[in-house]
Order: sequence, then C-alpha cells, then structure tokens
Amino acid sequence: MTARAGENGIDRMKALIARWEAFLRLDRLTTASAKFRARTVYVTALAFLATQIVNAVQMYFSYGGWILDHTLLVLAVTGLSGSALTLRYHADFDVFAVLWGGIILIGVGGTAIPAGVGINSALLSNMVVGIVLVAILGSRRSLLLYCLGAVVLTGWLHVNAAGTDIAVWSDPDYVALRNTQRTMQTGIAIVLVGVVMALLSVSLNGLFRSLERSLAAARAAEAAKTQFLADMSHELRTPLNGVLGMNQLLLRSDLDDQQRGYARIVDECGSGMIHVIDDILDLSRLEADRITLKPTPFNPAKMLDSLVALHQANARAKGLRLHLSVEPGLPDMFVGDHGRLRQIVGNLIGNAVKFTDAGFVAVSLRGQAMADERWWLNVFVQDSGIGITEDRLTRIFHRFEQAEDGLANTVRGFGLGLAICRELADLFGGEITVRSEPGRGSLFCVAVPLEVMRREDGAPPLIEDAAAPPGERLTG
Repeated sequence: MTARAGENGIDRMKALIARWEAFLRLDRLTTASAKFRARTVYVTALAFLATQIVNAVQMYFSYGGWILDHTLLVLAVTGLSGSALTLRYHADFDVFAVLWGGIILIGVGGTAIPAGVGINSALLSNMVVGIVLVAILGSRRSLLLYCLGAVVLTGWLHVNAAGTDIAVWSDPDYVALRNTQRTMQTGIAIVLVGVVMALLSVSLNGLFRSLERSLAAARAAEAAKTQFLADMSHELRTPLNGVLGMNQLLLRSDLDDQQRGYARIVDECGSGMIHVIDDILDLSRLEADRITLKPTPFNPAKMLDSLVALHQANARAKGLRLHLSVEPGLPDMFVGDHGRLRQIVGNLIGNAVKFTDAGFVAVSLRGQAMADERWWLNVFVQDSGIGITEDRLTRIFHRFEQAEDGLANTVRGFGLGLAICRELADLFGGEITVRSEPGRGSLFCVAVPLEVMRREDGAPPLIEDAAAPPGERLTG
C-alpha cells in the first residue's frame, strides 16, 4: 500500500511538471541543451522564491520589522520569478544570464554597501552561485562579463568598508587587514570558480551537441530500419503467398499419407512465416505512426466467440478446455476498431493455448460503465500453463522478449506479439496487465475504453445465450 501511494504521488508530481512545462511552452524547444537551460531557469526561480520567502520571514522576526534587505529581496524575487515566466515568449538564455547575474550583483551590493561591512561568507556564496548560473545559462562572453562585474564589486566593497568608522568597536588595523584578506580571497574564489565553470560550460555544450548529433543519427537509422522492414516484409509476403497457394492446391490433389503430411508441414511453416511477417509489418507501421484506429460498430461477445472457435481445434488437439464467459448486463454493441481489438485478444488466446500443455484456457468479458455512454471493456485470458517468472514479467511486453518454457528450458515465439498488443492497446487509450506464477499459469487483462452503440429506443439489449447458463458461454 505504501509503495502504491508513493507511485501515485510520483505520477501526480510528473503530471504537475508536465502541465507547468506545457504552460511555459517548452515543447517548442527542439534541442536538449535548450530544454536543459529552460528547466534550469524555472527550477531555479521556483527554488529561489521558496527559500527567500522563508528568509524574509526569518529576517522580519530577527530585526523586529521591515528593513532595507526586505525591499531588495522583494525586488530580486520579482525580477527572477517574473523573468522565468517569459519563457513562454522567448528562450534567449544569454538574456537570462545577464539579467540574473545583474540581479545577484545588485543584491549583494545593495545589502553590503550601506552597512559598510565589505565581503563576508554569505555575500561570497551568492556571487559564486551567480557564476554557476551564468555559466550554465549563458555564453562565455556572459560569464566573463559577470566575473568582471563581481571583481569590480568586490573592490568597491573593499573601498567602502575601508572608509567606515568602526574604531568604536574593534581595532582599526585588524579590521582593515581582515577586510583586505577577505577581498583577496573573494577575488581568488571568483577567478577559480569562473575558470572551472567556463571549462564545464564548454564541455557541457560539447556534450549536448554530441548527444544531439547521435540522436539525429539514431533517428535516421531507425527510420531507415523501419522502411527496410516494411519493404522486406512486402517482398517476402508476395512469393510466400504464392508458395502457400500452390501448396493448398497440392493438398487437394491425390497424395498418399506421407506426402500429405509433408504438405501440411509446409503449410504450417508457411502460415507461421506469414504471422511473423504480419508482426514485422505492424511493428514498422507503429514505429512510423502509420496505424490509426478505425471505429466501427461491433459485438464484442460475438467477436470473442469467433476467436474461441478459431483456436478450438488447437486446444482440443492438446486436450485443453477452452471456454468463454460473458458478464450479464453488458450492452451488445460497442463502437471501436474491431480488427485491432480482435488482433490483441487473438494473440493472447493463441499464446495461452501455445504455452499451456494441460488444463484450461478461460476467456471472459467484463465491463464497467463510465460517463458519456462510455465503458471500460475488460477481456481476461487465463490459462493453467507454464507461467512467467517474476523477472520476465517486467519485460514481457518489450519487443523481442521471448517466452521461455521453464520445464523444457526452450524458447518459444519471436517476441513481437505482446509488444504489438501493448502498443495497440495504448492507441485505444487502454492497457494490458498480467499476473503470473511459474507452473501455475497466467492471467492477462486487456482494458480499453469504448463507446456504447445503443438502439433507437435507448435501451441497450442484454446478451442472451439459451445454450449456456446466464453470463457464460462454453465452447468445446
């Protein structure tokens, strides 16, 4: 329960970040470096806003009221946070670097000059943070400009502190020496951090450019591979259909038992190859975003009944009991892509029969009403087969992930069917889930949202089957 609550919290946080980035229109940024800098801008602005609110409250109670530092703080927060919102309209990160660097230097000077305290550790850390931000957001020119400004401000603060009358509370020579020492240390820190961040900025920019070139090359290679798979699949399918057609004619001719057995093996192997080629074609279309759903009215109960009948011969040959059950009260007609849903469920039933050597395969149809005449349609496929190990459950829907028979230690399948099913379910706006235990079978569930097609009288008819108990249709 705790883990699930944590996952839900993470999902909500991701959704919130996605909405915030959509508001800032970050999707228009095409390079990884631009997106990284944009996220640096808004994350820094949000973090600065949160920390400075706490800082303002603490200063108010410490000093017993509003002081100059509060006014400077409000101006800094307004400038930083307000400028971050301009990401909606422009993404010139050199402007952010110069603006934010200027705000930091003005804030440091505005805090220290009236008090005549020179440089202290708090002011130094602020200027170093400025170096890091400017190096990440801006160019080398912006970084050099900021470092020069920081050095000039440091000298100014040194002169300002030297002219302050502090003899009343300390040894003037000691204070002057300490002020000089802090000024030197600040100058050294600015130069060192500036050089390191300049080198880091150069390396980071080079890394982003390399990643973008690699990504472009990978996308081009992926597109070429997808096109090759599609072309190859079409070229293979044409002669293979000819081979299967001639083999069907051969099966209808006068053959002895041995010859007919050979011809049937050819037919089964050819049908398997056709199935693989169809998977490759679907995979290439999914990668190219060429598959679109074509909604049509259909009866899901009848669709499942025909699928069960289609796999009944293979189930009987293995001595399996294959049956279908339908929840009472479901509407009989829905609107959706009948062919693609049939492909998903057919693949799951075929796998269940393939990987079950004894026992049963149960297919059931359930539903849950939603608003606006829509239902969640759930199809469960359960078997008593070999099951799936826990480590494979996390990868079972990945492409080219094959199922392994734990008893015979053999690999069955080509590893494309379930991956295609998952991607097709995603097109529906649904999902596929699985629960399994090695040696005790598996339970797959396909859940898709579909719209109900009602009769003219507005009353959805119930599925009735006089040959079976209410809610259950047994086949075989």
